[in-house]
Amino acid sequence: MAKRLHIAEQLGVEKKLLGLPVVVPDTEDRVFTRLLTESATRGITLSFAEGLARLLIDESVRVQDLVRLPPSAKRRILVVGGAGSMGRWLSRYFRSRGYEVVVHDIAGPVEDYPFEPDLRKGVRAADVVAVAVPMTACGEVLEQIAAVEPSALLFDVASLKAPIEKQLRSMGAAGLRIASIHPVFGPDLWPLSSGNITFSDVGNSVAVLEVKELFRPSGASFVDVSLDHHDELMAFLLSLSHLCLLTFARCVAQSPFDLAGLRRSAGTTFSRLSDAASGLLADQPALLRDIQALNPHTPLVHRRIRDVLDDWKRAAESSDGTEFYRLLEAARRYFGDGKPL
Repeated sequence: MAKRLHIAEQLGVEKKLLGLPVVVPDTEDRVFTRLLTESATRGITLSFAEGLARLLIDESVRVQDLVRLPPSAKRRILVVGGAGSMGRWLSRYFRSRGYEVVVHDIAGPVEDYPFEPDLRKGVRAADVVAVAVPMTACGEVLEQIAAVEPSALLFDVASLKAPIEKQLRSMGAAGLRIASIHPVFGPDLWPLSSGNITFSDVGNSVAVLEVKELFRPSGASFVDVSLDHHDELMAFLLSLSHLCLLTFARCVAQSPFDLAGLRRSAGTTFSRLSDAASGLLADQPALLRDIQALNPHTPLVHRRIRDVLDDWKRAAESSDGTEFYRLLEAARRYFGDGKPL
């Protein structure tokens, strides 16, 4: 229900920006029917479902009607890479906050957003430029933007900073209003307040503060991470966690059992890992590969995984459980469970 009302608020912003009415009877009827149908499939009584649906629709209308556009409504944001998943997320987020969003992408126009095919022209006309292109292309795009010598506030959302560190530091040293951020979540996260965003200073501390204000309404947690340590941190937060799930997925896929059969007999541990792996496998293959291939700290993580697997193997094969329990207790201490085994 909270998610529905959050979406209603975003719709209210878009309706007011476009001059559309809050109440559209045909739409209300379709929503009402859909809610009743969904309730019936879940065994909810008709009278209760009707009352709940009406309350939800009425509250959604009230939320939309109370929407007031923020004072930033006239600021123009250029989303470079707006056709990608994070580019679309940025576009939706900023439009819901009342900004004028314009998209540039080599893939072409994006439905529902003004399109600017000329990057230089788009940068010159923007108040804010968000760079959300693939990591392999990000350095070149930043160089093209730097050549314009823009006055706009600039930021990237790359998952790794090593591939673009040279460009970021150069732009900061040149006096451009630039910061580097990393929303450590995917475009489907909800609520945003449950997510973390890292902020890295690349030579302009004021720009970092300015970019933070852009995302303040999201409610996400802000974490300051130096550019020098960002990728080392991500080697454990992303490379390691991804590799563990990819390893799990490949091992299961090579088992003699089909997934449906495993799920029918699964306990909570397998089910949680299976769900997490399925979610990760839905991500863009190029992004998953880049996170493993482009982080200079990932080889250390790969070596550590091999060493740790050998440790657990030797401990499990030892004549008694002493070494296994020692490894287990060390891990439990790290994760905050100090109870003796």
